[in-house]
Amino acid sequence: MHFVSVFGGDQEIGAIAAAAVDEQRFVVHMNGVEFVGTLGEKPILYRASLPIPGRKRPVRHLVAISQAVFETTLGADAEAKRTILFDRSPSFVLHRLAVRFGLPVLPEWAEWFDSELRRRGLVEELIGLNCSPVAVKGNKIRMLRILSQGLRRREIELPPEELPLFADPSNAA
Repeated sequence: MHFVSVFGGDQEIGAIAAAAVDEQRFVVHMNGVEFVGTLGEKPILYRASLPIPGRKRPVRHLVAISQAVFETTLGADAEAKRTILFDRSPSFVLHRLAVRFGLPVLPEWAEWFDSELRRRGLVEELIGLNCSPVAVKGNKIRMLRILSQGLRRREIELPPEELPLFADPSNAA
């Protein structure tokens, strides 16, 4: 498991938080299917209280995130060999990998990049509720090699030279 969101009282939230930190197994029921798993080592926990009109006590909310998901943020673990994303759309996958690894990409490469990742068996479909998660295998070097091969084979292209990529300081007024 990579993400758990739970609502409840003080005791329920406390028990679930303790179980997550102690790497205990969770049982999650979703659409008639039962999943058993843990959040792994050192999950990240976020807690909140939600005041509800008409209730004496607020409802507690806990969000627990695995290290694997947390490390997909910008600048976190550039040597990671796997990135977990909550959306499998080609444009989202390209954008998040570009942000995570600092890849030089163009949005119009999204469909090609997605098909290339899938052709190489680097995308693993995951199960999610209200999302379509995937795990993308590979680190920054591997992603750069895929892009490099695409450019060499002319499967993707850079903009024509007539279009300035950056402002030319010599043309400053």
